[in-house]
Amino acid sequence: MPRTTINIAMAAVVLAVAVIALLTCTVAVASEKTGTQQESGAKMKPPARMPFLVDGKMPHLTGILKQHWDDPDLELTPEQKEVLLLIRKNTMSAVMGIAGELDQLESSLAEQAMAATPTDQLAPLVDKISDLKTEATMVHLRCIYDTMEILDDGQLATLLDMVGTP
Repeated sequence: MPRTTINIAMAAVVLAVAVIALLTCTVAVASEKTGTQQESGAKMKPPARMPFLVDGKMPHLTGILKQHWDDPDLELTPEQKEVLLLIRKNTMSAVMGIAGELDQLESSLAEQAMAATPTDQLAPLVDKISDLKTEATMVHLRCIYDTMEILDDGQLATLLDMVGTP
């Protein structure tokens, strides 16, 4: 391999590492400014795939609110912020637990299906996956409801305008 090709490849790797480091630092600083860190200092990350029955049609209101935490149009009070953070923490905890279990079950289902396991033997696993997705959807619905209950009419209208929901 020519020396210039190696140098270009090394430069690309160094650039990629620098970009990742910069993005990591930027996200960490932004998280600290918006209060998205948990008390323990660990940050909750959403699952790689959303574990809901209805995906992409219902907004994640507490996440959107956190992005607009200090928006003067929302005028969130410290008390509201405290309750909203608790709703988010409880929701994320529940969903993350479900998502972890779902990931294992879905992987097992895929492996067994590709190993030609008869469908009648896979049915209980499919039922369990369905039950967990239903549970995750109910957690999300509870989060939406609880979040809407914390906001006054003006705040709710502002939030719904932000997410483009009628």
